[in-house]
Amino acid sequence: MQEYAHEYADVWYALPTPLQTSGGCWIVRAGRNKAKPHYEVGPKIIRQFGIHFVLNGVVKVSDDGVESVLEKGDLFCLFPGRSYTYWSISGDKPPLQMAWLAVDGPQAPLLLAEAGLSPESFFGRQMMDHRVWGTLRLIFRGYETENVDPLKEQSLLMELFWRLKKLTQSEKQNPKPHWLARVKDYLELHCTEQITIEMASSYAGVHRSHLYASFKEAYGCSPMQYLQQLRMEQGAQLLKQSSLSVTEIALSLGYPDLYSFSRAFTKFYGLSPKTFRG
Repeated sequence: MQEYAHEYADVWYALPTPLQTSGGCWIVRAGRNKAKPHYEVGPKIIRQFGIHFVLNGVVKVSDDGVESVLEKGDLFCLFPGRSYTYWSISGDKPPLQMAWLAVDGPQAPLLLAEAGLSPESFFGRQMMDHRVWGTLRLIFRGYETENVDPLKEQSLLMELFWRLKKLTQSEKQNPKPHWLARVKDYLELHCTEQITIEMASSYAGVHRSHLYASFKEAYGCSPMQYLQQLRMEQGAQLLKQSSLSVTEIALSLGYPDLYSFSRAFTKFYGLSPKTFRG
């Protein structure tokens, strides 16, 4: 690998053949790196679609201000015309290592969508099994040996998307790992803390409007309504089953004071906390 200011990297620049550009998607460049502790890229935009595979370490990605933390086995895609910044947050313990492909062509966004990737949902978790990595290594081997066969490369590129799609389908068949289920789990786990919907959308790596629409379609209520419901249910349980004061319950549920909790509780149940407790 060649040393640069913030990383050690191998980078290969491709010149697609007429055979490749007459198709729907082709590789423009490829690379892999080992980041130095203060590695940071951006803010920048790219002209193609940049698929980044996290091989080791931890990276934080900011997409138009929405930040997501990704680790070994995850991947993210930079979409054309959008401003991105990404940087290592694991330092050298372990160092961030990534591999990437920049692809272009009219079919690229459709193939990425098959793998569950879009501008609104630009990353996937645990999408680097040994089969995906094996296909990626075969693509890199052609560049390493300077023996790139265009037809073979196109075949491997389609195989890579197919393998990513298979992993995405497995995730859909098991709703537990789906990002919406993870957001629901996140809200349930942290409902008594002062979390916001912005924090939940950042955790999911999607924009707030996309989270709102998807969550409401899946669960019949908005994320904020669900968070409110969780707090109210816990508040009602504490009022009935504990001797804590209303102020203690309010603070335990993440409300800044008694009055904020009382207003929310009365609006939700139609009774004040004191009347509800009886």
